[in-house]
Amino acid sequence: MMDLKSGYWQIEVDRKAREKTAFVTSDGLYEFKVIPFGLCNDPATFERMMDTVLGGLKWNICLCCLDDIIVYAPNSQEHKLRLRKVLKCIQEAGLTLNSNKCSFGKKKLTILGHLVDEHGIHPDRQKTAAVTKFPVPEKVSDVQSFLGLCSYYRRFIKNFADIAKPLRDLLKKCKVFMGRAAKGIFLNSQEVTDQWSCFGTFPSKRRNKDTLGRYRIWHWRNISTGPRR
Repeated sequence: MMDLKSGYWQIEVDRKAREKTAFVTSDGLYEFKVIPFGLCNDPATFERMMDTVLGGLKWNICLCCLDDIIVYAPNSQEHKLRLRKVLKCIQEAGLTLNSNKCSFGKKKLTILGHLVDEHGIHPDRQKTAAVTKFPVPEKVSDVQSFLGLCSYYRRFIKNFADIAKPLRDLLKKCKVFMGRAAKGIFLNSQEVTDQWSCFGTFPSKRRNKDTLGRYRIWHWRNISTGPRR
């Protein structure tokens, strides 16, 4: 796994567009020469650049989500060959990696709240632990936060919609909020979500094939990279 150093700052802003990035200081107006954080089109622009840099390598021997690049392979020898190809593309594009955040030759890694290894895809146990530590909701926004936290792993929880329905009902108008029954439902949801056996795994059909290659299909392509046209 590789990480680009200060990703956005490695892309220059077109001279004609720099005036649009101007900001006020005590010494007058300043403009960005590189892409600043916070512009609405930053993610889409960066993703397009990475698509150009990696070309046909993306989705075939590597994955890329903004400034994170993962090179996957069925064995160490093939991994080295693929890694050289990706590094060559990065070098030719003049991009810089953050050595402190790069790791190579790993058999498992944690990415976007999931643990990926040769056996499949699993929830990150540290993230799921946050469910059991979640305080009893006191207002509607608390229930929304809790449901959002649990929904991130709904793929791994059988009958998640049925389990979460009583809590979703609390979001409706004219509902008595967090009575004794509702509190019991919340605590039961915590218990069910925390049970490791309730979290499924997306298994690797072929143990020697690219688990990360399958990971791309159901997760990475669902990540929004900017406003749609």
